[in-house]
Amino acid sequence: MTKIEYVDFIRNSLQMGDKTQRFHREQVKAALNLAINTVFYEMYAKNPKVMAKSLERYTTEEYIVPALGVGYTRYRKVVSYDIVDLPRKTGGVFGIQSQSAGAPGQRNTTTTNFVPVSGMEGEQLYGSESYLPGNVIGFSWDGARTIEFWGSATATILPNGVYVRYIKQFKGYADTDNVVLPYGQDERIIELVRQYLGVTPPKNLVNDNADTNING
Repeated sequence: MTKIEYVDFIRNSLQMGDKTQRFHREQVKAALNLAINTVFYEMYAKNPKVMAKSLERYTTEEYIVPALGVGYTRYRKVVSYDIVDLPRKTGGVFGIQSQSAGAPGQRNTTTTNFVPVSGMEGEQLYGSESYLPGNVIGFSWDGARTIEFWGSATATILPNGVYVRYIKQFKGYADTDNVVLPYGQDERIIELVRQYLGVTPPKNLVNDNADTNING
């Protein structure tokens, strides 16, 4: 399903008692982005070990060439889209692989390892790259789009470019893009969208079995 098809599907499900009341597509898109981010977070938080692998099916791969930060000895790069936040060191970043020198598009098959670190750990590594093994590069994510790299191998590995896999936020997709959404979570997503937009379900959807006679 394309992004706009999904937006319209959700938008049509949000009609209230008065069917002339409709939310603008941009309102629904914003609420959907928040709802889908929340669902991904909930899915991971419930079972981190299992979901760390399962959520990889929702990732996007982007080729980037990190640049030496001005006034720093560490490298950084801003990716093209906001990344979904997850309760882990690198949020929705699921892996980084380097490119072979002089071979554009070819993955590096050497033993270079990209190891996730927290922002605080990265700051501790700043200026101390010599303490990392030569085949290890530490990387951290700032909670938005910036990825930073530390390690003695950065000057030789990063200028060739790396491939980053991450879960792109819903708002980053074009309307005509096919979007893979959290499987089996449609009802939860709609519930959250209603909550964010302040939607009250139509009267005919209210539980008629509820006891409303407060006087007994």
